[in-house]
Amino acid sequence: MFIFSQITKHKLSLLSISIFFVVWEIISRMKFVDPLFISSPSKVILAGYSLTSSGEIFPHLFASIESLLAGLFLAVFFGVVAGLLISSDKILYKLFSPYVYALNSLPTIAIIPLIIIWLGIGIYAKIGIVFLMALKPILINTIDGVRNIDIRLIGMAKSFGAEKLFILKTIVFFSILGFVFSGIRISIGRSITGLVVGEAFGYGKGLGFLVSFYGMTFNTSRLMFVVLVLLAISIALSEFVFLAEKKLLKWKH
Repeated sequence: MFIFSQITKHKLSLLSISIFFVVWEIISRMKFVDPLFISSPSKVILAGYSLTSSGEIFPHLFASIESLLAGLFLAVFFGVVAGLLISSDKILYKLFSPYVYALNSLPTIAIIPLIIIWLGIGIYAKIGIVFLMALKPILINTIDGVRNIDIRLIGMAKSFGAEKLFILKTIVFFSILGFVFSGIRISIGRSITGLVVGEAFGYGKGLGFLVSFYGMTFNTSRLMFVVLVLLAISIALSEFVFLAEKKLLKWKH
């Protein structure tokens, strides 16, 4: 029954997507919308074939993925470690929580020019932008995860003589995993936004640069193909995080 339900869901999703593209193609061919603003799916596919067969897109794709993964990895590492340290001690929490929530209120896109001034227009600026965009939800979710741990579990562990490091590695770590994964899922979309904006500021390489270039030259078909590539990267990363969460949190079920 469960397998049948899953198959039905996949079929419905595929049907919905197919109908969407068919309607999109019909609207484009009948010129209900100016082709200067929205290209048809067939033209987008042809533009994608041109970009991939010539190899033109791959240097930009690899440059973007490199910066995106590096920034996300650093955000996950520092977000989780800093979140654990800040939330595990009342004094540290009172000292640093105002800065954490001020960082969350700060519009990172507004300070991208400053980041580029500090780090240049190379790969380090892109990694820095992705890192800042992704850090906030991971850090805050980690802090909230620690503050929502059932203190009875910690009390029971201490009554059996468990040391602080053991409690941190077992009870705390596994209790906050759900919060951390939620933060990572949120950070994926934000980090891709930061990546595109950072590359559009003039790095000269990356998918964000292509989005800016094709937008300014009104090459709608290529622009929309690059946007679809960014969407595919976002979906792939989200699916990877979902599978990792499912594997690591299977004990919850």
